[in-house]
Amino acid sequence: MHYSVKLYLLMALFSFSIISQAKQDKVIFSIGAFNEPEGERSGAEISVSIKGHLFGGRLSGTLYSGGNNVKTAETISYLYLEGNTTTTEYESNELYLGFSGFAFIHLEQLINPYLGLGFFIGKTQYCTSHEEQFERCTDDTALAIYPEVGIELNIKIIQITPYIRRYYDTSDSRKSDNVYGINFGLQF
Repeated sequence: MHYSVKLYLLMALFSFSIISQAKQDKVIFSIGAFNEPEGERSGAEISVSIKGHLFGGRLSGTLYSGGNNVKTAETISYLYLEGNTTTTEYESNELYLGFSGFAFIHLEQLINPYLGLGFFIGKTQYCTSHEEQFERCTDDTALAIYPEVGIELNIKIIQITPYIRRYYDTSDSRKSDNVYGINFGLQF
């Protein structure tokens, strides 16, 4: 079994072991979207959460993509024509695809603030538009941790959850900014 799969399974067990002592009252299935307001990156996730008294856990499938604001320039000088140069700009793109686990504490209210720590394990593909054209993109395994704070709004079986998180990852791409998102869920 690949080491990232083993690591994901270990972290998933850790996330749900936090709530194993508490009575598991609620299961929530949700979909959500998130965005970096200063960048061009955004994402989507499908999640299942389990909440007990004061503690909870969430597992998600995550897709995170977009371009960086930094552009790469390539200058070509023609030796036979003095002084003539051509500059071509290539925008870089990233794609993260993987799973995340999240453990949190909450106040168990109708308007329910929460705070927690999560992890992401997946693959990242990083390439410029030039590399993409010639199919020479770089694929790497990506690992990240993230703190998250949010507020769950519970209306009968519907849950609306705006949140803020910040990724700290292992990729050498641009540092992540705050990520703002919202999840819409159904409670069972």
